[in-house]
Amino acid sequence: MNGEEDKYYFPETLNQQDRYFGLPLDELLIVAPLVILGVLNNMSTELSIIAGLLWALIRYLKKGQGSFWLLNFCYWHLPSLLFKVSFRQIPDSSFRHWRA
Repeated sequence: MNGEEDKYYFPETLNQQDRYFGLPLDELLIVAPLVILGVLNNMSTELSIIAGLLWALIRYLKKGQGSFWLLNFCYWHLPSLLFKVSFRQIPDSSFRHWRA
């Protein structure tokens, strides 16, 4: 058993998502640009506080839901003009009734 214990990785739960720097990808995409911009412009404290508040808001909105819940929420409740690039395969959210 020389190192065979470390050969495989088993997540604690089946829906455990990947984390980067301790954050799920949807939270990292909001927080990281603000922190990097703050460091580059010597405003790290101000933008870090804003990034922390946005992170707390995202965590509050998700409340134990997965990352795709936030994406679905944005699709249904924000204007479709904002998501033309990412949602080009599916119709606008304004067309809520489908015909069979």
